[in-house]
Amino acid sequence: MRGLYAIVDIEALARRGVPPVPFAERVLAARPAAIQLRDKRGHARETLALLRAIAPLAAAAGVPFFANDRPDLALLAGCDGVHVGQDDLPVALIRSAFPRLRVGLSTHDAAQVEQAAAEAPDYLAVGPIFATASKDNPSPVVGIEGLRELVGCARAARPGLPIVAIGGITLETAAAVGALVDAVAVIGALLPEAGLSAVEERARALHATILGERERR
Repeated sequence: MRGLYAIVDIEALARRGVPPVPFAERVLAARPAAIQLRDKRGHARETLALLRAIAPLAAAAGVPFFANDRPDLALLAGCDGVHVGQDDLPVALIRSAFPRLRVGLSTHDAAQVEQAAAEAPDYLAVGPIFATASKDNPSPVVGIEGLRELVGCARAARPGLPIVAIGGITLETAAAVGALVDAVAVIGALLPEAGLSAVEERARALHATILGERERR
């Protein structure tokens, strides 16, 4: 997993009147490293319908598709994996009950990173790197230097574990963040001001910026 980890956030899209499936289709045209559907407040049936609509698009694009929080819905929709937080089902339980799914896990500090590395998820998310409006009660900001320390901690505990940075990352900051991690998760920087015409271009620019910085290291 290298480059842009694109997040389709239903609440953020709804605030701008942007339909999620066409938005996901435009993002997938940029061939990001991965894509996730994040639907924190949707009913299970609605979320499942969205997952089932996006899953074949992601498969056709060859992009791994993750559901947020719900391994049951991820399995029903044919997703590649699920992303969970500190208060969701533990990685070991998901692996036991849903062995086909890849599992990503969010972390916010050194203790969580060390514990997560021991659980051996398929990738580890670290953040928020910068201030973000995508969560109601975000954890404290990590910053670039904090990210550097947490990445070092994770790689010392489990070499080769892919690391995804998340939280308030823009095109202007994506290169600096991408130099430290395998992938960079983005919500806000993908959102169009009006319409969908700029989404693919934004996704391509972010993906290229993240990959370009890594290639020059």
